[in-house]
Amino acid sequence: MIKQIKNLHRGFIGGSDFAFPSERIVLLGNKQLSMIVPDNNMVVAPKAIDKHFPYDSTTWFQENAQHHDQHKFVIIFTKNWMYLPVVPVGTSSEYGMLSCQPRIKQTNKIDVTDLEALSHFVVQEYEDFHNGPNGKNTEIRKAVKERFSKHYPPVSEEELKEEMDGWVEAKGKQPLSPAKKQNFNNKKWIFYQELKGNRISHTNFYCLPLSPTSFLEIEFNYRVDRSNKYKKWSKHAEESERRIMESVTLTDIPEEQTPLLN
Repeated sequence: MIKQIKNLHRGFIGGSDFAFPSERIVLLGNKQLSMIVPDNNMVVAPKAIDKHFPYDSTTWFQENAQHHDQHKFVIIFTKNWMYLPVVPVGTSSEYGMLSCQPRIKQTNKIDVTDLEALSHFVVQEYEDFHNGPNGKNTEIRKAVKERFSKHYPPVSEEELKEEMDGWVEAKGKQPLSPAKKQNFNNKKWIFYQELKGNRISHTNFYCLPLSPTSFLEIEFNYRVDRSNKYKKWSKHAEESERRIMESVTLTDIPEEQTPLLN
């Protein structure tokens, strides 16, 4: 009964539950990553979780990395928390979902330990991809240009550009806000955010250098299924994100202990 009253007051059920936290510990080369992350609140297929990630190995990274848009990364683990109405309505009544996914990234384009360079890099990679050959904005511009190529009388280059820019503004990927520095446990992270099509769903990224060519990135993805209900669970999700980030520690492992932990 108490739990039901609490759910009615909050306006949702689900979300991450820090009453039953779980410490996740993995080895990143000669470093130990520790995070307090609640378990999934949804049924997922059991999957073995790797405990060792040689983040500086190019061969290992190329063999294990996956792509999504401009992102190339190796997943450490993923946790998902659904947010649902207190009284379900129909079969598709989910409010949304928060996901947390730490992963490893590599690049030889910059010195990753230079935080200014890293902050510009993550934003520029997004811009270059979505305005490049395989990007969403390029796809939109091509479609508009093809449609207007059949237009009579022909439109001017200026009119065509204005039309393409308008469609990119309405349906494309917008420029990111500048990345900024944030501190957690005496570590300086680079934070940036990507907005989704409905401008409510979004993804927050926190990046921490591991070496001149690699960095840890923690992704928090906010999938909003019902925009009119987002306010009900947004504060809880944001607080969960903050608590997880405040729990993250990355410590060096003494060289003589590393073989014992592998």
